[in-house]
Amino acid sequence: MTLDLFTVTVMTAIVASVASITYILETIFRRDAGPGRLWAVAFFCGLSAAIAYMAWSSGVGGFVSVAVGNSLFVLVPGFVWLGARRFNDRPIGWSLVLVVVFALASFAAALIQADDWGSWGGWTTMAACLVALFVAAAEALRAPLGHIRSGWALAAVLLFAALFSAVRLVLFLAAGPASPLFSRWFGTISANIVTVVLTVVAAIVTSVLRSHRSAEQRYEWLTERGVASDGVMLARTFVAASADIIERASWRSEGVVIIVIHVEGLAEIRTAFGQEAADDISGACRQAVRRYAPASAIVGEDDEHRLAVAALAPTAADARRLGAMIYRGCMEELARADSGLFPFVGVGVAFTGDVGYDVGALLRGARAAARRAAATPGASVLVDAPAASS
Repeated sequence: MTLDLFTVTVMTAIVASVASITYILETIFRRDAGPGRLWAVAFFCGLSAAIAYMAWSSGVGGFVSVAVGNSLFVLVPGFVWLGARRFNDRPIGWSLVLVVVFALASFAAALIQADDWGSWGGWTTMAACLVALFVAAAEALRAPLGHIRSGWALAAVLLFAALFSAVRLVLFLAAGPASPLFSRWFGTISANIVTVVLTVVAAIVTSVLRSHRSAEQRYEWLTERGVASDGVMLARTFVAASADIIERASWRSEGVVIIVIHVEGLAEIRTAFGQEAADDISGACRQAVRRYAPASAIVGEDDEHRLAVAALAPTAADARRLGAMIYRGCMEELARADSGLFPFVGVGVAFTGDVGYDVGALLRGARAAARRAAATPGASVLVDAPAASS
């Protein structure tokens, strides 16, 4: 069977439309304000790019349709990358600027080179931008997204797209678009087929990741204050609030403690006993930390399986007692949980009198101590020492 360009373009537009509209509608119904919203923008850009290319293949719009399609297509991996950064609670300001610059460069290059290259005008610029943004898929391997197997699948999809685009670019520059090798295996028809496959896989993977994030962190949508629906601060909000507390405490030489609660083996429990059991354990620990932490303390997320507390503590002994109280609270809540399972819970304590008034050093020290506590038999609460910070 021989496929002509218009048929393949229409096929790509139909698949992209169905996958994109389904994902966008699901985002609206779920009121998703997290990474799902950015991924929905990526699917919308892909849908719009397919329409633009279909308009060009049917003779509508000429080179302008190609330029619009190129810029929109560059935005697809760009917003997938931004969604991955948001999933990992990392800032997206400079990344968004870079994505917009790549899109504008692809649009301008298509118009400038239209007279010399025709429909291939600006394609090398677009391909280079695509390779760079697809390679940024390494963000999907960063924690906490990298702790989820679906995150590996997303990274694999985007890295395959980066490899395909890179090979196309090299062959285009070396042999030209009219060469038999390029036109047969890496031409527009082949690229559309690869796009269809990657779109379907990406839609499935991102839907799973969005559902996993909502189930694991137990919130359906986030308030504008950066707090989960159960009252626990998001990681980025907690770090900012803790930094402010520590800075003001340093002016008065007051003691501040950072406590990290690490739940070991939650992913294995999910695999062995199901999502409901893992949610039950996660919810019990979250509520225990909120209930047993001082009323003046702030409680937030620190990772997929970690919680953190920032509180005033006059002495190192007070800091340790607070950590022990939170640990006992977690054990009591887990004993009452419906799952009947007891994961390893480690509590790490970092005190400003030992580490200094640096929120980054305090968090690193408390995390390391919590990991050691969870992995050491008989150890429930460990206090970080400056030499143990990492």
